[in-house]
Amino acid sequence: MTILPRADEPVRQMPADPRRLALCAAQWARTHRVRAGGWNLRYREAGEGPPLVLIHGLGCSTDYWVRNGAWVASAGYRVLAPDLPGFGRTEGPRAGLSIVKQAYAVSVFAEALQLGPAAYLGHSLSCQTVLELACTEPARVSALVLAAPTGDRRKKRLVREAIGFLRDIPREPPSLVPIVADAYLRAGPLRWTRTWFAGKRHDAFEAARGVEAPAMVMVGARDPVVSAPFARAIADAIGGARMRIIPDAAHALIYDEPAGFNGAVVEFLDEVVKRKGPHPLV
Repeated sequence: MTILPRADEPVRQMPADPRRLALCAAQWARTHRVRAGGWNLRYREAGEGPPLVLIHGLGCSTDYWVRNGAWVASAGYRVLAPDLPGFGRTEGPRAGLSIVKQAYAVSVFAEALQLGPAAYLGHSLSCQTVLELACTEPARVSALVLAAPTGDRRKKRLVREAIGFLRDIPREPPSLVPIVADAYLRAGPLRWTRTWFAGKRHDAFEAARGVEAPAMVMVGARDPVVSAPFARAIADAIGGARMRIIPDAAHALIYDEPAGFNGAVVEFLDEVVKRKGPHPLV
């Protein structure tokens, strides 16, 4: 019987091989393009092994994963991170994308690169994107990781999130500001605002109930946007999903506490992907 760690238990850190990490960092520094679904998608890639696709949050880009991609790849995974259409340096509709269309973009990206079953990791709004993908295309998803998931059903959700984002700014490292600012300026306020509003029209809980892949939900202990009880509710909706709280992290837990975040992701994927093999539906 596998004994799972408590939600708030610190992750056991696994030191990365310096040479492998350096190789993966060099690979991650380069960007690539692939034609998929009518888009010329920009993406980063590093490593070899079971595929893991990282999907950035609202307004961001593949550059957001600067503290994650190479490290996780060095642990024995083929890690890929695309710019969603309209964000980063990938052209897309000025009106933004609905969650369903974002999931379609991720699907055609995976198909273009012939990934087969892969693990998918979303942050913030893109957690709804990967939930939709896992619900509608279960054979494509071998595992699911949701980092600071959105999808609150309560009234005034957008007002609550906006206040949370403002409260989150002073909790984040100053070095994150230029990364996010550059991405938001490239996207433009109309595109990311409409994409944000579109997220409200998507039922994250309905999608969560349709997930059949093993899943983990993660949240920062200091996140003013996504609360631990809400993250737990999403985990419960999936059924059998585990929950991890990253101490000292705010909303950008992927950047705030990369060691704890990356370690938890690798620990989870090593168990549900490497040890168990492909998803049983495949």
